Amino acid sequence: MKKDTGKQMKMPMNEPNMKMDTTAAEAASQIQSKVNVLPGKTIRYNLFVNDTLVNFTGRKKRAIAINGKIPAPALTFTEGDTAEIYLHNMLHEETSLHWHGVILPNQADGVPFLTTAPIAPGETHLYKFKVVQNGTYWYHSHSALQEQAGMYGALLFKTRDSSQPKKSTMHHSSMEMPGSNELFDKEYTVVLSEWADEKPTQIQRRLRTGNDWYAIKKGSTQSYAEAIKERHFKTKLTNEWKRMKAMNVSDVYYNRFLLNDKSENTAPEFKAGDKIKLKVVNAGASSYFWLGYAGGKITVVGNDGNDMIPVEVSYTLSYDGRNGKSIYLYQFPG
Repeated sequence: MKKDTGKQMKMPMNEPNMKMDTTAAEAASQIQSKVNVLPGKTIRYNLFVNDTLVNFTGRKKRAIAINGKIPAPALTFTEGDTAEIYLHNMLHEETSLHWHGVILPNQADGVPFLTTAPIAPGETHLYKFKVVQNGTYWYHSHSALQEQAGMYGALLFKTRDSSQPKKSTMHHSSMEMPGSNELFDKEYTVVLSEWADEKPTQIQRRLRTGNDWYAIKKGSTQSYAEAIKERHFKTKLTNEWKRMKAMNVSDVYYNRFLLNDKSENTAPEFKAGDKIKLKVVNAGASSYFWLGYAGGKITVVGNDGNDMIPVEVSYTLSYDGRNGKSIYLYQFPG
């Protein structure tokens, strides 16, 4: 993967004489506080998509990697930068990349046949857009079911003032929030996902048949006896007729749940007493993850790419397919 800097890119600004009513002016003011239109550097990445083999369960299975990695490399930019991301398709099938939750030109959104043309085998495609926001996001394939085969990664947008002294503050309307840099010493990116040895297309086929196969494997099958006992026999029959099975947190049975490509992970670079900012991305296809810390409470300072008033919680829920959370995890000597 190559990252370099180049010339600045000028972007058109709003007309100075443009009129707007009070409501529009207030909304524009709020947007301006969140969106950065000042020019920065041009940051370039080269991403090579290839077939690979993985072994998460004792069996070798086909997966799709970007630059040989699952999850894909974390792409880092700063507000005002121009992103130039070259996707080199080394697969024998079409592919694409979608930038989840990112403000960008429609043609760079990456949804095949809707906003961006699919990238054919052997082709190289340039995604180019200006970074006008900050926060933790993610990117993934939007072709076929390639995301579930490993095509996903973290997308990190730094604030323009991230290098400023720790006394800086973040403002939102009339509220004042502590500056990002005064709450932590180090950062760590966490990409959560799941893995199934079954091919994604086979999983989709099973879900469409509306059978109990995955519920049986997870031990969560709803029986007629249970429905009768709870006086919901009619509801059970109606749902069976409609092929609506008993709801789970996830309808799919997964062989492994992964944190940065491992079912168990360690971070030996940290020591007791460090204050760590976790940038958490849920790249799961259908799973929710409860996040907690055995050493005490965690402080959530951002969600879906937006800063928020810090709040201490015992645990928090990471939804599937959402943008990233920014979590400060306090570690105390023990």
